[in-house]
Amino acid sequence: MKANISTDIDTLALSNGSVKEFDRLYASFYPKVKSFLIGMLGNVDDAEDLAQDTFVNLWKGRKSLSDVHNLNAYVYQSVKHVLYSFISKRKEIFNTDIEVAYDMPSSEDAGCMVYIDELQTLIDHVVNEMPPQRKLVFSMSRTEGMGIEEISEKLGISKRTVETHISTALSTLRKAVSTLVVLLFC
Repeated sequence: MKANISTDIDTLALSNGSVKEFDRLYASFYPKVKSFLIGMLGNVDDAEDLAQDTFVNLWKGRKSLSDVHNLNAYVYQSVKHVLYSFISKRKEIFNTDIEVAYDMPSSEDAGCMVYIDELQTLIDHVVNEMPPQRKLVFSMSRTEGMGIEEISEKLGISKRTVETHISTALSTLRKAVSTLVVLLFC
């Protein structure tokens, strides 16, 4: 049975494993398939690989070719499946690469994390060096999130004293942080 008059390929012989008919199929369709894939992908190397994959798949599935009435449509359907598979794999790789990239800190992020660690170490050191009452007031305010009135009542000191301790602690921290910034960026 002749599936396609223009190519004159005997699909029955091909389905029975005729290498001669496969060579004819390859010679007739490979240039068209490759050209189509180059147009779709814009990459000659990928197009050649996918064209080869198409013909490998056609050879592997040759037993079903005896029922094919339009070989041209069948070959292009095979190309389409190979192309979709290729694009799907590329998309998975691309998406995986993007997900990994989001999980991995950039060198800029790594530098930021180092800076943040140094800053936190400096703040902890400065707070630990404060007089005990100021250290306690500052810790209650910033770490525990307590308000001025609540700290005043809990420690039995005036609101103004609490405000002074917090203000002095923040001023001391600002000076230390500005010194660190100057050392790091100058």
